[in-house]
Amino acid sequence: MDHTELAKSLLTRFKGLEEARQPWVASWRELTEYMLPRKNSFASPPGAASFRGQAGDSRIFDSTPMHALELLASSLGGLLTNPAMPWFDVAVKDRALADSTEVRTFLQDARQRMVAVFNAEDTGFQTHVHELYLDIALLGTAVMYVESDPAATVRFSTRPLGEVFVAESARGQVDTVYRRYEVSARQAVQEWGAACSEETRKKAEDKPEDKVEFLHAVFPRTDRDPAGFGVANFPYASVYLEVKANLIVEESGYLEMPYMVPRWAKAAGEIYGRGPGQTALSDTRVLNAMARTALMAAEKMADPPLMVPDDGFLGPVRSGPGGLSYFRAGTSDRIQALPVNVDLHATEEMMSQRRESIRKIFMGDQLAPEGPAVTATEAVIRQSEKMRVLGPVLGRLQTEFLSPLIRRVFRIMLRSGALPAFPEGLVPDDLEVRYTSPVARAQKQYEAQGLAQAMEYLSPLVGGADAFGIMDNFDTDRVARHVAELFNTPSDYLKPQEAVAAAREGKQQAASTAQTASTIAGAAAIAKTLSEAYTDRPNVLTELWSMLMGAVGPEGAAPASAMSEPGGEAAHA
Repeated sequence: MDHTELAKSLLTRFKGLEEARQPWVASWRELTEYMLPRKNSFASPPGAASFRGQAGDSRIFDSTPMHALELLASSLGGLLTNPAMPWFDVAVKDRALADSTEVRTFLQDARQRMVAVFNAEDTGFQTHVHELYLDIALLGTAVMYVESDPAATVRFSTRPLGEVFVAESARGQVDTVYRRYEVSARQAVQEWGAACSEETRKKAEDKPEDKVEFLHAVFPRTDRDPAGFGVANFPYASVYLEVKANLIVEESGYLEMPYMVPRWAKAAGEIYGRGPGQTALSDTRVLNAMARTALMAAEKMADPPLMVPDDGFLGPVRSGPGGLSYFRAGTSDRIQALPVNVDLHATEEMMSQRRESIRKIFMGDQLAPEGPAVTATEAVIRQSEKMRVLGPVLGRLQTEFLSPLIRRVFRIMLRSGALPAFPEGLVPDDLEVRYTSPVARAQKQYEAQGLAQAMEYLSPLVGGADAFGIMDNFDTDRVARHVAELFNTPSDYLKPQEAVAAAREGKQQAASTAQTASTIAGAAAIAKTLSEAYTDRPNVLTELWSMLMGAVGPEGAAPASAMSEPGGEAAHA
């Protein structure tokens, strides 16, 4: 397919994706106007009604939904991708390969390098992942683009949902992403140079900040050769199209899907997701209407309408501060305030109910920090309860965002040489990079707690010497290694089983040598005592010697003088 036909087919496919997304746009626009105006990227065509440089908060009279949304996004960041906690792991599929010092060191080094990439300022992950959590909590769908970068190895960027149009595979996974966006003419020429249209190149010289619209299409290749080489045979095609000129400026490919498109929750048959923001939209509408009405009522109470007679006043009525109004002397006409009977207390109570409902929808009660007087056991139980509530959401986020993200970063680093050298006998296919979810960590905490309770229950029976042999029922080595796994102990902290066995054998030899030395020292002390004892009169030693001589027999008897003379053989035995 030549570039002209390809450009035409891309635009045709894009129009179909745009029509499929159109029913969602009105709802997304309303959500952003009420809760996060800076996220409103749903103007059509691009830039027609941009909110750049504007507050866009004309419909907001109560900030509770905005605050609840920010709290949920921050909590998701702390739970799922907290830079201060281990949230993914690099492991070996075969446990036999994992029991090696070189492999353990490699795994720990590889994980540390990946953590450094995620936490580096140049890659922008921690900045952009917060924007993704805002999008998915508010709109139900979010988009992150992960690409290789010569300077920072990997670069992350969260794309506005207004730019993105997606389609699913037969398995319900997003495998097609079209992104329509604008860049300045100068940026376009910097990126693609002579591949841009003549009009764009001319704009870059005369009006460099004028916008040019581009379309980036990523979709699976159906005509590739899996055993072939080159970008034409990569699993995913990547095509950049200058829309107005209908000109393809770049065609390449990806080995993995570069766009991560997680959905909060998704109804059957729908492509785009629904988040807590959609659930809270009706309450948000009512809350803002009530807040607006309450403000008007309070304004009327502070500055009520006036009742004045139609005659008898000299000059206009001045109701401002310090204003003087003159009326004819002797008349009974006066200026009176029109009674305004408003129960602001009832209005505030109704608004508080709506605020509380919105906070609960955004899981504010579940994600609130624990109080100071909480025991360790209570903290584990409460954390587990939070994970149970967030379980379905975390499962979808793990499947559609976190696991593909980690695999994509690992493979980019592997191809760019950013990982340590593989030990002998280990190949990339032996490794698995997995996301360690908070649900799994909470489950491990329960396992660790159960193990501690079992040991505590058995401790009175075991005692100091384990007289009943109760500990013989346990594989203590397996228990120790399992405890290390439960608490995510770095893999290079554990010795291989062969090294443990060798260390124990060395200890046994050392103990045997010490026992032998102690026996020899004791025998020498006894010999010295015998050499210094009197044997010319009965005592304990002579009786012991007689017993020994009787046991040995006459053939083994030694002369009595040999015991009494310091230089005899017995003295030096």
